[in-house]
Amino acid sequence: MPIDLDLGDVLDLLDFAAAGRYEAWNNDFGLIFDANYVAIEADGNLPGPAGAAFDVTVRQKWLALLGAYRIANGTYGDNSRRYAVDLQGGVRYNNLKQEVNIGPAPTAGGDEGWWEPVVGARGMWRLNDKWTTIASVDVGGFGAGGNDLQVGANVGFDYQPWDNTAITFGYRYYSMDYSTTLSGGAFAYDTTQHGPYVGVKFFF
Repeated sequence: MPIDLDLGDVLDLLDFAAAGRYEAWNNDFGLIFDANYVAIEADGNLPGPAGAAFDVTVRQKWLALLGAYRIANGTYGDNSRRYAVDLQGGVRYNNLKQEVNIGPAPTAGGDEGWWEPVVGARGMWRLNDKWTTIASVDVGGFGAGGNDLQVGANVGFDYQPWDNTAITFGYRYYSMDYSTTLSGGAFAYDTTQHGPYVGVKFFF
């Protein structure tokens, strides 16, 4: 059944969300650890005289380990502003939980986990001493574990008022097309999400 939620609806249903990324670089070679967790939950009573209580939980989390190689690292323009482009590839463990409880009926849904390949690319262009624009895309799944395709794309900016800290913000697109069959029937998660993001970066 299709569901369309705006930002206000998601925030109302949000149980917990967190994301983090760690990168270590040695010249043109990098190692990246990426983690994401989000859970939404809805509960209440069904309409009608019986008014059975219901509870719906959707949770997704992943952990990824990627290798990266910087294929371009130079300067552009009259002011010799720096730019860099890197390619990334590795593995990601994805876990998806969807459960529906209605009254005394058995729980519907399931909790599935799988490993999948992921590849990506990123470009960074320095605009001035404090501002950098960044664009990135990653693609994963390719049928592994039932995940036909998982796509993430970001376009945004870093504002770096201090040497070791930057504020990052922009717009993110995310989609996933997952399906499998459990003992209780079909289990699927076909979603598209997009909206603004904001975060903090620390440099060591």
